Amino acid sequence: MTRAEPKNADEHYDLLPEYARSREAETRVMLQPYIEATDNFGKLISRLIYLLGAAPPANVQDSVVRDLTADIFDFLYEARPLILSGKLHVAYPLLRRAFESLCLLHACLLDKEDAEKWQGGKKYENRDLRHLLGKHPMGEPEPNLREMYTFFSRATHPNRDMIAARMLGEGNKWVLGAIGMPELVVMVDHCMKSLELWFWLSASVTHFYKDRLIKDHRDYMHLYYQSVDFEKEVYAWLVKHFNKLLSDAQTQARKG
Repeated sequence: MTRAEPKNADEHYDLLPEYARSREAETRVMLQPYIEATDNFGKLISRLIYLLGAAPPANVQDSVVRDLTADIFDFLYEARPLILSGKLHVAYPLLRRAFESLCLLHACLLDKEDAEKWQGGKKYENRDLRHLLGKHPMGEPEPNLREMYTFFSRATHPNRDMIAARMLGEGNKWVLGAIGMPELVVMVDHCMKSLELWFWLSASVTHFYKDRLIKDHRDYMHLYYQSVDFEKEVYAWLVKHFNKLLSDAQTQARKG
């Protein structure tokens, strides 16, 4: 067995942020449209938050929507650099939290009584929220929500399929952080899922505050529709690349 020098391990540890920056610089070139699309939505949410900061909430529902919007934004924002640096296993729980808060936000947007109950301490299981949204005409199809919940849950909880085999001591000497090359098909899948969440957040709060936005921020709706149009283009682009990468991976697997 080759002697492992502690000094080398310390150097690798100190370089963890640099490894992440280096990996992110590589993926930013490939995923620039995704970055631009998410930035568009992020800036819209930022503008909305800045506008809302000029006046107190009108009621409990408004207060709840403000808190949930900020909560979701934070998780989506922090998940993106993890995706871009290839730390997909760490991004999963953040995206799941954003998804669950989004379901709650949508329910509170549709019914002020649900917002008031949640503010008062009522706990909503995600399956209950999926059912509420599924049966509401302005909600979301329950099968779609269940599929996304399953996607995030499967990867959030430890299981052999989703925890990468890092081959430590079997050819790899150091495997922490962003040192390994991520599977591109999984990375693109993350981008697609997170972009869906960004769109859902922006669409929900824009609709809820539409009258105020039209009154106090003239160009917001124009920017919003521009962002949505661009998001559709980027999502289609991601789907195309995802299908190609998945097909290539399946072909390679069959070859052994």
